[in-house]
Amino acid sequence: MIADLAVDLPGRATQLQAIDERLSYVQSFQKLNGRIRVDVGPRGVGKTSLLRAYERAAQDRGFVTVFITAGDRPFLETVSAEFTALSHRWQDSARAQIHAAVAHLTIGIGPVSIKTATGPAAAAVPRRGAGRELQTLIRAATEQARRNDAVGLAVFVDEIQSADPDGLRALGYAWQNMQADDADLPATLFAAGLSHSQDVITSAVSFAERFEYDHLRNLNDGAAITALVGPAGRRGVAWSPDAAAAALTFAQNYPYFVQLIGNETWKAAGFPAPGDTLTAGHVEAAAAAFTTTQNSFFRARWAKATEAETQMLAAMAGLGDTDVRRRDIAAALGTRTESISDARRSLMDKGLIEEAGYGRLSFTAPGFAAYIREEILGVDRDELPAAEPAPAGDRQRITELLAATQAPTPPASRAERPPRVVPPVIYRDRGRGLDGGGLER
Repeated sequence: MIADLAVDLPGRATQLQAIDERLSYVQSFQKLNGRIRVDVGPRGVGKTSLLRAYERAAQDRGFVTVFITAGDRPFLETVSAEFTALSHRWQDSARAQIHAAVAHLTIGIGPVSIKTATGPAAAAVPRRGAGRELQTLIRAATEQARRNDAVGLAVFVDEIQSADPDGLRALGYAWQNMQADDADLPATLFAAGLSHSQDVITSAVSFAERFEYDHLRNLNDGAAITALVGPAGRRGVAWSPDAAAAALTFAQNYPYFVQLIGNETWKAAGFPAPGDTLTAGHVEAAAAAFTTTQNSFFRARWAKATEAETQMLAAMAGLGDTDVRRRDIAAALGTRTESISDARRSLMDKGLIEEAGYGRLSFTAPGFAAYIREEILGVDRDELPAAEPAPAGDRQRITELLAATQAPTPPASRAERPPRVVPPVIYRDRGRGLDGGGLER
């Protein structure tokens, strides 16, 4: 795929630097990183790709890594399975220690126990809390990692908002206990989840000081240009300024759509050869395929919603795309604000909407509101406000940015690449400042 944005993760330099500093601390001082970092944001902004980049960075530094995706089954059952898989890399004695710790990891707290990754359900006998059991497992894995000449242990949790409350509670208490009992263990934990992950975690864990949240948004303008032209540039193909401007108008700096329009433009140009240039005509030719795929994306999202949720989405779309007041949505539905709370929470769980400030909501994917208005509510496009044209100076700014981005000969290595250029604003979501960037899977 020509628009494989995972190569450089444009727009995520700040996040990558912060993670490098944490890994460096654990490596240099052989100490526990006491806070769990959670990168949060809507679907499509690159949380999973970023988390995988963190994992690669940890592996490059010599850490043993465990990657966990929450949601398919009880969280601690998934944890035990992944740590069991980790133990298979080591000798019998190390493997036995991990298996023993896994065998004691319970899903509930108290006398209830559930099948673990190592065998059938154990007898319902009193045990320590799951947080303590998880602490023991992490300690055993970290110690075995060091004995096998690794720097330490790095754990990664994706889709953390999908973990069950018992699992989140155990994770929080395990890390709190390790801060006091295992401060000299070289271990760290990073997570990623949807925008409301902090609410989910806070509901499950009574304390929040062990978690630190970083909110990811759409790409800023410089990152969007880099993501768009970079894959073609590595093949010796350039973008004209008009083509880049047209493509960004389609994508609206949403990472998945940047990837999509870049790929469709590449195909519309007939898979160009080194030395070729992608033009505005190629972007125009890609428009139909882009729109078809985009609508399929929106249709799938709409299909996920229940009747109560679709009513709320329709009311919200009728009011705008971003920063829609909850009280206005409730008024459009003829009900009280409190009555839409369940639908609001469920739509956030599904990643379709997100908080945009106190009492305000926004659609997570640009264009979804327009899709609902046109395809679901039947509002004629001619009845909609005309799209606001790009500022007159955009072409010159894009030309300058492309000149800095599209080097004639790509550098041989990442270390040789020129420093990232921060450009002036080209497009901006009028509802809020967008200052992040990245991609999803």
